[in-house]
Order: sequence, then C-alpha cells, then structure tokens
Amino acid sequence: MLFADKAALTNRARQRMIEIRERELNLYARNSRVIATKATLLCGIANAGLLYVKQPYYQLASPFIKVVYPLVLTLLLGFSMLSLMNFNLISMLGPGLALRGPDGSVHVAIEYIALEYKTASFFFLMAVLCLHLVVLAYAWAGRLLIVTRLMLTALTIYSLYAIFHTSLLTAQQFHISQVLARARARERARCSSTEARRTAGAGRIPSTRMHAHS
Repeated sequence: MLFADKAALTNRARQRMIEIRERELNLYARNSRVIATKATLLCGIANAGLLYVKQPYYQLASPFIKVVYPLVLTLLLGFSMLSLMNFNLISMLGPGLALRGPDGSVHVAIEYIALEYKTASFFFLMAVLCLHLVVLAYAWAGRLLIVTRLMLTALTIYSLYAIFHTSLLTAQQFHISQVLARARARERARCSSTEARRTAGAGRIPSTRMHAHS
C-alpha cells in the first residue's frame, strides 16, 4: 500500500513537472514567433534600402560611403535572415522534438531551445545595430545640409543608446536574482515591523499593570 502511494505521488509530481516544462516550451515558441516577425520587418527594410544605391544623389557620395552603405545593408540583411531562420526553427523544431521524441525529450528540447534562443537573440541585436549604422551611412551619403547630418547622427546614436540601455535595465528588473532579492527585502521589512509591534506591545503591558496597581 505504501509502495503504491509512493508511486502515485511520484507520478503526480512528474506529471506536474512536465506540465510546467510544457508551459516554458510554449513561452519560448511564442516569443520566437513574435521576434521572427520583427526580423522579417528588418529584412524588408534592408531590401528596400538596396534600391537607394540607384539614386543619382548617391553617386555623388564619397567613395568611403559608397563602400560602407552597401556593406552595412548587407550585414543588416544577413543578421536579420539569421535571426528570422533561427527563431522560426526554434518555434518549429523545439515543440516537434518534445512531442515526438522519447521519454524525457521535453527537458532536452527546452535546454536546446534556451541555447539557440540566446544565439538568435544575439543575431537580432546585431541586426538592430546594423539598422542604426545604415541610417548613419544614409545621413552622410546624400546631399544633405551639415546641420541635418549632425542631427540625424545625434538622434541615431541616442536611439541606439536608449534601446540597449532600456533593454539592459528591463532585463535586470525581471532577472530571477533581482526578484528574489526584492522578495527577501520585503520579507525582512515585514519581519522587522512585526518584531517592532511586538516590542511596542510588550512595553505597553507592564505600564498598564503599574497604573492598575497604583
């Protein structure tokens, strides 16, 4: 009887763990599809930017810009395609391995997905960086006023800084260690306030008894 209860408890715990891991798997797959859509947009921007080299005012740019602009556009297209393909493969092959693989494939699939997710995220960040470099090359390639060029350069640098700085801050806020640290801080504050109330209550009881005795 005890052996049967132990086996049933083990099966329930294992089933619960698999359900949790399936939720994590679905989260990775859903996020991969969302970022793949953004990577598709960057691919479209890179493809449209290639038409700019046919414009007459582009031919008047310096030789350095004529080399840099197609180079950063090609990098943008390449990193966007890498990010798009990786995220699409994650969203397709990860759940497929978890469903059709042998026993324990869910855990293996999530481990592989987490590894490939970091690589695909790096490719997407590099695509965002290349997009800003394309804007900088465009600002100095055309026949624009020097004030316009400087304004575009300043805005592009600030946009790049704001994106990466905000992303780092947001990632730190949602990191598990930060969440646990804030939870421990709230628990310590609650314990301190409870102890202070107990101390204050213990101090009021003797004074009440002294007044009653007098």
